[in-house]
Order: sequence, then structure tokens, then C-alpha cells
Amino acid sequence: MGFAKRRPRPFRGAIVGFGNMAEKGHLPGWRTLKGVLITAVCDPRAERRSLAEKLLPGVRTYASWEELYKKEPLDFVDVCTPPPFHAAAILAALGRDLNVLCEKPLVGTRAEYRKVRTIALRKNRVVYPVHNWKHAPVLERALQWIGQGLLGQVTYSEFHTLRTRPASGLTAWRGQKGEAGGGGILLDHGWHGIYLLLGFHGERPQEVSAWTEPHPGGSRTEHTAHLQIHFSHGVASLFLTWNAPKRHNSARIYGERGLVLIEDDRIELRTAEGRVAGARFSSPLSEGSHHPDWTAGLLADFLEALKNPSLARRALEEAFWCLEISLLAYASARSRGRRMKIPAPGRSE
Repeated sequence: MGFAKRRPRPFRGAIVGFGNMAEKGHLPGWRTLKGVLITAVCDPRAERRSLAEKLLPGVRTYASWEELYKKEPLDFVDVCTPPPFHAAAILAALGRDLNVLCEKPLVGTRAEYRKVRTIALRKNRVVYPVHNWKHAPVLERALQWIGQGLLGQVTYSEFHTLRTRPASGLTAWRGQKGEAGGGGILLDHGWHGIYLLLGFHGERPQEVSAWTEPHPGGSRTEHTAHLQIHFSHGVASLFLTWNAPKRHNSARIYGERGLVLIEDDRIELRTAEGRVAGARFSSPLSEGSHHPDWTAGLLADFLEALKNPSLARRALEEAFWCLEISLLAYASARSRGRRMKIPAPGRSE
């Protein structure tokens, strides 16, 4: 793409889908960054276009992405539509040779992922998933300690997400069945938990087993899920529920030389050598749903990926693991928790 060699002007971007996440998460994040302009917004709802015009004076708005792509000179689009529209929005942008940032879950089926990946690689375009929880300060600290080798080889980890109900949005995609096997908590909060656990262990996942409630196959999507992800040197546990008495997040990360404990806004490190460290952060993991400060860090990563596409390829592979583990977790739950082998990228059926 050569962006790093020729950047006389800011990157020009458009937001596709101006719902709550775009308004309260992405737009505040974009406003903190230099070298980028959001010049257009696309949303089929007139009231959301009006709001975008009020929040971004001078922005041009469109009711369809076909009209947007026809009229706007762009470098990228930021896809914030409900998940059932992600693949179509991404493919339409790639068809116009645009780079893409997209909310999670990136896509919902293996066929969609293969098509997106094939076109992105062929056209040398960036497709970047919004994995913004890695930029939560308490989780950044945990990943930093792991990267410094303070825990040694991670052998066990767990991550818990407790919520009292599904998040409320302008559209009701949560709870709707889809080709991916559901639209419940596994495809909502679970996607974040999966990439965090992959980051804790730092190795290729081998197998996954899962239990959900309600059981897959019924008319209702899952409100509770428990996954176990197996690695060559350890195992990870992910527990998710929309039926908790209060909102909370916690994590435990055990290594051969130390451990990390996380309780929402607090983190503690203990090592075999006797080192003890800890911190408390101003923003708990369980606070809010839009996280503009975390998203700002992710948006900065995306802009770097526009200059260095190899960074985007790693992020796109991470989205593959999230999708594959989610789909196999549904299959495992339908098979009474049977362990399912996780194929390498390019080998999934």
C-alpha cells in the first residue's frame, strides 16, 4: 500500500453503522488521534444520520454503503453495524479497494472468513478486528508481565465475565439465532475472552470443549457458557453469563514461576522469587459497554497496521481463532461437552 512512504494528508475514514458503539466508543476514540479524519457516516436510519451530523459538524452522511463508496474518497471504513451485516459490509469495502476496521465478531461463518481473508490478501488490504479489551489498563499490565517472562510458561488461566442481562443496543441482534449457531453471550462477550486467553498462553490452541445454557439447538440463544481451551502446555477456562447477581470480571493466570490475580479494577503479581506487585485502576473491567479509552488504543494500532500490513495479518489470524473456537464450542455443547480439535488456519472445514 505504501502509506508509510506517502502520507502528505491524514487518513480519510467513514463509519458504517452509527449505533451506540460507534457513537460512544469509536467516535470519541477517533477524536483523540492525529493523522486521521472521519469524513463520512453511513446509517440507514435518518435519526442516526442526524445525530452524526450534530456530533461531527461538516460530516457527510449516507443511507447506504453503496452510495457512500460511490461518492466518498476514502482510505478505510470503520464497520460498526450489527454483527449479521459485518461480512457484507467488509466485502463491499474490499470490493472498492478500501481497508477495513470491524467490530467483533468479525464474521459469523467459516465461509465468510475465508472469503474476507482471500480478498484482503489478494488486494493487499488491511482487515482489522476490534479486539479492544487488550487495551484495558489492567489487562495491558497482565500481558506486559507475561511478556516480560515474570510468570514463566503459562500453564493455566481463567477469565470470568458476569453480567445481569444482555447489553442493550439500538438493534436486537443479541439473542437472535444465526448461522454461527447463536447470537448469545458466546458470540458477544465470549469473543473478547477467547483472544485474551490466547494472549495469556501465547501458543496455538489445540482443542476446545464447552457447555452452554440453554443447550444449543433450542429456540433460545445461550445466556451462560463455559469453555475449556487446551494448549500444548496448559489449559484455559472461560465462564460467561448474563444471569449473574452483579456485573463483574475476574481472571487468574498461573505460570511455572508466578501468578497474576485480577478482580475488575485490581491486579496482583506474585512470583516464585518472592516478588509481589499490584495496582488499582480507575476504570473496572465491568464498567460500561463502549470503552472509548480502550478503543482509542486499538484505533492507533489500526492506523499503524495501515502503514505495516504484517501487523494486520496477525490480527486477522487472531480473529480466525476466535471464530473457530466459538463455532467448535457450539459443536461441543451440542455433543455433551466432547473435546473438539481446532484446525490450523486454512484447514478448517
